[in-house]
Amino acid sequence: MTWISFNTSRVVGCFTMWLAAASMLHAQSATQSSATQTASPIQNSQFTITPPLIDFGVVKPGSQQQGKFIIHNGSAKTVRIESAFPSCKCTTLSDLANKEIPAGGDIELVASLDAPGTPGEKDAKVFVTFAGNDQPLIARMKGVVQFPLLVDPAFIDALKGKTHGVVEISSPNKAPFHILSCDGVAPQFVDFDPAKDPARARYLVRWDFSMVPDGKLQQWWCVETDVKDCPILPFRIRHESTGVRFDPKMDERRWFITESIVLPDRLTLDKPVDLEVEIESTIGRGKPQPAGWDAVRAVASINPAFTAQMISSKRVGDRVRVVFRFTVVKSSGGFVYAPLEISTDTGSARFFVAATVAP
Repeated sequence: MTWISFNTSRVVGCFTMWLAAASMLHAQSATQSSATQTASPIQNSQFTITPPLIDFGVVKPGSQQQGKFIIHNGSAKTVRIESAFPSCKCTTLSDLANKEIPAGGDIELVASLDAPGTPGEKDAKVFVTFAGNDQPLIARMKGVVQFPLLVDPAFIDALKGKTHGVVEISSPNKAPFHILSCDGVAPQFVDFDPAKDPARARYLVRWDFSMVPDGKLQQWWCVETDVKDCPILPFRIRHESTGVRFDPKMDERRWFITESIVLPDRLTLDKPVDLEVEIESTIGRGKPQPAGWDAVRAVASINPAFTAQMISSKRVGDRVRVVFRFTVVKSSGGFVYAPLEISTDTGSARFFVAATVAP
C-alpha cells in the first residue's frame, strides 16, 4: 500500500537540477552503493559524511524538515570545501563554500527539505566538493508526505490509452469515513452501496476518463471526503497531455509553478481567504536569470464563479512566493475546482484551487 502525501509538482525543477548533477557525477555514482542511516558513512578518499542518509519518515504536507550532517576530514592536512549544493531547489543548505576543515577535524552541514503540499515520496541529495579532489561526498534526505488518508496507488495512471482504473482509499487508524464525491460527481464504488451500506474505513473507487475529450483532461483527480483534516484528496493524473504538454510555454517564459494545485481548508461562499502559490525559475544553478521572470503582475480567475487578486510577492532564491486572495462567488456547495492564472513580465501559466465549499 502506498502512503499518500508529499500535492507536489517541484518535479520539473528538481529533475532539471538532478540531471545536471548526475551528468557531472556519473563516473563516481556508478561505484556508490545505496545507503541507510545505519550503514557505514559514504567514503571519499579521506573524507566522510555522516549519516549518509537522513530519513524523516512520514511528514506533513508543506512542512520543512531539517537535518544535520557531520563532514570529517581524516587527512593529515587542512582541506577547503569548494562547494556544497543540492540536487533540488526544494533543499536549502548552510553556506560552506570556502570553509576549511583542519586535519582530523569536523564541520557541520545543515540542510532543510521543503515538503510539497501534495502526497508522495520526496528525496534530495547534497553534493560536497573539496579543492583538489574531484570526487564529491553525497548526503541524502528523504521522507513521505502523508495525508490523513492512505491511497494505493498514489497517482492515476492514464498513460498509453488507459482510460479507467481503481484506487484504494483507507483510514490508517481504521476509523470509518465517507467519500462524498470524485471531481464533484457521485463516486463509483466497487462492492459498496452508500444508500444502504454503513461507512467503512476502506473503499475501492473507480476512475473513468473514457468520455473526456482529447486535450481536456485535468492534471488532478480530486476525491472529496468528510475527514476533518482531509477534505480533498488529490491524485496526480499521469497522461501524455498532463505533463510538459500541459504547459508548453514553460521554457519560453523561464519559470514554472512548483505545485499546480492549492488545497485550502473548507471554504465559505463569498468569504475571501488568503492562499499561497510559488513559481520557480527553469534556469540552471549559477546561470544568469532572464529579466522580468520574477516580476509577478497578477493572479486572476479564469472562471467568473471565482475571484482572485494578488496580495504580495517575494523572491527567495530561485523561487517567488505569491500570496493571493481567493473567493468563491458562485456555488451551490460541495466540490469546486477553480482555474486561475498567474502572470509575470515573461508570461502566464495556469494553476488550480480545489476545495469543498459550504452551501
